[in-house]
Amino acid sequence: MKRRIAGILLIVLSVGALGFWEIWGRENLSYQKIAVLRESQEANTEIREDMLKPVKVERATKGAITWDKASDIVGLETKQFVAGELELHREYFREPEFKVGKEFDRYILMIPDTWLMSCPESIKRGDKAFFYLGEKMVCRALTAHVKDSYGQEITYGDLKRYYPSGTIKTLEVIVTSKQMEKLSRLATKGNRFTLIYTEDDG
Repeated sequence: MKRRIAGILLIVLSVGALGFWEIWGRENLSYQKIAVLRESQEANTEIREDMLKPVKVERATKGAITWDKASDIVGLETKQFVAGELELHREYFREPEFKVGKEFDRYILMIPDTWLMSCPESIKRGDKAFFYLGEKMVCRALTAHVKDSYGQEITYGDLKRYYPSGTIKTLEVIVTSKQMEKLSRLATKGNRFTLIYTEDDG
């Protein structure tokens, strides 16, 4: 009788332990908690704390950002399009390039239409813009904003930029005080620039 009771107890304990493992133990003891974005983000987006959330996975790939390290990427910006709900890696992010102010000697300058002889319609935020007079490059700047007539940032529905969300009305770039002075001085003399760009290389 005692052996029978012991056997029953052993079975009950085994089933209970298995149930405990499957219901609570597997997820809480063998799974990792990693950081993911709540929603997909375009390149050049500064990461805020509320954009992140924890997700438990059975096996994260090497270098995935764990939830306890999520604060390390808050304040950084995306180097590329980053999909939501997928594990994150440090190489997806960089220090913000769009910080401006006197302490950085970086300012946002709106480029009037009268300053330009030519500007590609496909230019967008984050591109490296080059201002030319004839064959001579005057300066290089980072494109801060490309907006339509409603003041909305122009985006594209594909990587080849075939489907813009609008037509360029306002172009703004980030320049130093010396670059601003140089562009303004040349423009007031009646010069008009040819602007070309290269895509953000991360």
